[in-house]
Formats: sequence, C-alpha cells, structure tokens
Amino acid sequence: MREIIMAFFLGVAFTNSLLMGEESLKAGGEAWILELIVFPLFALIGIGALLLEHRRRASTESRRPNSPDTDQQPEQPR
Repeated sequence: MREIIMAFFLGVAFTNSLLMGEESLKAGGEAWILELIVFPLFALIGIGALLLEHRRRASTESRRPNSPDTDQQPEQPR
C-alpha cells in the first residue's frame, strides 16, 4: 500500500512541476530550470527507485519454496 501512495504522490509532483515550470517559462520567471528540469528529474528517480524496490521484493518472494506465486505444490505431511 505504501508503494501505491508514494507512486501517486511522486506522479502528482512530477506533473505539477512540469506544469508550473512551463508556466514559469512563459512568464519569464527565474526558477523555471528548477521546476521544469530538476524537480521532475527527482520525481522520476523516486518512481524508478520504487519500481526497483518492488521488483527486488517480488523476485525474492517468488524464490521462496512455498510462495503462492510459484507453480509448486506445498509439501504435504506424511
């Protein structure tokens, strides 16, 4: 659940930074470089880090012998 919320907020931050940067560029503001390049780049790095963490956790869980994601049947007691 934490990953979903973080991805949502990083996506909103990315979108807002691009929109504010474009608006600042048209208005001739001095902070357009931060809003159009730097902040969206940090948001994309955060989304990428979340994706890598999720993939690493998913691959670790799928390697467990009794994982529900594997096609193996759990061992039955004899």
